[in-house]
Amino acid sequence: MSEKPFITKRTQAWRTRDLKPWFVEAIDVIEEFGCQVTHVKGDSACPGFSYTTGVTDTCGKPELITVGLSSDTAHHALNEAVSMMRSGADLSKGRHRELVGEVEVEFHHVDPKWLHHIMLRTDWFYEGADVPVLQLVYPDLDNRFAGEEGFNDYFLQPILGADTEHGTLEHDLWASHDSGSSLSRWKFSDSPHTNAYLSKTVFEKDEPITYVSHDSEDGAWQFLGEKMADGGGPVVSCLHHPIDDDRSLEELHDLPTGWYAVRDKPGHPVEALRTPTR
Repeated sequence: MSEKPFITKRTQAWRTRDLKPWFVEAIDVIEEFGCQVTHVKGDSACPGFSYTTGVTDTCGKPELITVGLSSDTAHHALNEAVSMMRSGADLSKGRHRELVGEVEVEFHHVDPKWLHHIMLRTDWFYEGADVPVLQLVYPDLDNRFAGEEGFNDYFLQPILGADTEHGTLEHDLWASHDSGSSLSRWKFSDSPHTNAYLSKTVFEKDEPITYVSHDSEDGAWQFLGEKMADGGGPVVSCLHHPIDDDRSLEELHDLPTGWYAVRDKPGHPVEALRTPTR
């Protein structure tokens, strides 16, 4: 059997260590094909993403990541892009076709903090070192990119550049991989940005949440304390904010619409009740 074409000093060094089976598999793939593509599934809190590991080590080019594409589309696009770089293309310049359907794509430089936060297999392979990463950014079906007139917002994606001002998409992607955030294990079927109404006393943390309702009319949520609506408000929030503040409320993820839940105080048992019909 011929020697694998992409064996490097780094892959050889990894093989001298006691590795778990999936580590060994990753090294095998990198040595055979020059990189491995990892797919991270999305959920109701944020989209999935796909990224490479091994490109920088095997050919000195940037690793790649893309957010929001299906795993099949992303796998093809990233492998084709790696082949282009191996042939000498500078993907960071201009736009490129024949990677994602019939549209063009761009490649933007990625802030290293994203490498260490979400590209965990790549971060492992390079042992925490900063390596260059490019993000494959795609347009809408009419080849219009975000910021261009007529762009279809359905195709918005978080942009991972260092000079990008973070908005909701970037914050959600980051939080979804932060164990301190409820988005890292979001259980609610509702989006984390579903409307939630808090009494002013709850919003200002003057009293704990003792009453939660899931309204039947519009699906909105209410979070109140002992003073109920007399606590002032309502203050409009996103659903994930009170959950972030009190993770014990995650047990209400399956509270049906038209129901409410009460407890004496945080840490005490929760009783779920159907809202009386009028």
